[in-house]
Amino acid sequence: MEIDIQTLQDSSNKAPVSTSLQANKTPKIGRWTLLVVAIVAMATVAAFLPFEDLIAKFFGPPRVELKEAYTDNVTGPSFDHSTFDTLLHRYVDADGWVDYVGLKVNVSELDMYLKSLGVAPLDAMGRDEKLALLINAYNAGTLKLILDHQPISSIQDIPEQERWDAVRWNIGGNLWSLNQIEHEQIRPKFVEPRIHFALVCAALSCPPLRTEAFTATRLEEQLQEQSQYVHTHATWFQFDRDASPASLTKLYRWYGDDFTQIAGSPLEFASRYSPTLKQTLADGVTPRIEWLPYEWDLNSIQNKRPR
Repeated sequence: MEIDIQTLQDSSNKAPVSTSLQANKTPKIGRWTLLVVAIVAMATVAAFLPFEDLIAKFFGPPRVELKEAYTDNVTGPSFDHSTFDTLLHRYVDADGWVDYVGLKVNVSELDMYLKSLGVAPLDAMGRDEKLALLINAYNAGTLKLILDHQPISSIQDIPEQERWDAVRWNIGGNLWSLNQIEHEQIRPKFVEPRIHFALVCAALSCPPLRTEAFTATRLEEQLQEQSQYVHTHATWFQFDRDASPASLTKLYRWYGDDFTQIAGSPLEFASRYSPTLKQTLADGVTPRIEWLPYEWDLNSIQNKRPR
C-alpha cells in the first residue's frame, strides 16, 4: 500500500521549530538525551503500530478535543452564500466533478464571493451559520487555489508554502490558512466529525464537492447526505460481511481520533451509514480494517470516473 508521507505532513499544522539560538542554549548532553528518548519512544510505538500508522501518528493532522464552542443563536446574523451556490450549480456535476476550465472563465465571481467572506459578521453568527460559512470558505478557497496554479494535475503540484499553510483567506476580518480553518476554527470548536466528508481538497479521493453551498438552515441534512454518499460509494467505503475486511477511506485513519471521540471507533462511526456493518458489530464481530488508496489527481471533469 502506497504511503504518502508528504501528504500526511501537509495535512497538519506545523509547530514552529526551535531556532538555532535556542538549540545552542541546550547542553550537548541534553540534546543527546532528548534524541535518545525520542528514538526509544518512536521504536516503542513502532513495535505496536504498522509503519503507515506510525507515520500518521507523528506527521498527521494534530489531535484535537472536539468541543462545542458556540450556541445556535437563531437571532444572530446570517450570510448570503448565493454567489457561491450559483457557481457550484454551474460548474460541479452531481458526483462532485469540477469544470475548472469553465470556472476559470468566471473566476471574478468566485473572487467576489471570497472577498465578501472578509466582511462576514463571523463573531456574531450562531453555531450553524459559522460552520456553514467555514466549510464554504474552505471549499471556495481550495477552488481558487487550483485556479491560481493552473494547469496542474494535482493540488500537490502547488508549492507547499502556497498550499494548505498559505495564510491568505480573509474570514470575518481574520486572515487564516486552509489548515487553520480546518484544524483551529472547525475541528476543536464543533463536535462534528462529518465535516471530514464536507471539506474538499480537490483530489479524486477527497469527498465530492456538492452542487450547492452549505447553509445554516439545511446544514444537518447536507452533512447527512454527504456522509451517506461517502459510505455508499466504493471510493471511500467497501464492506461485505462474507468477505472481510472493511475497506475505509484514509480519512478515517488520519482523523481516527475525531471519530473515536464520538462513536468509540472509526468502524462504529462508519456503521451509522452501513446497516451491514452495524449488524456485524452488533453480532460481536469486528472486521479487520484495510485502507483504500488515496488518489491525489485533480477532481476535474476531465478525470471523471465511477465513484
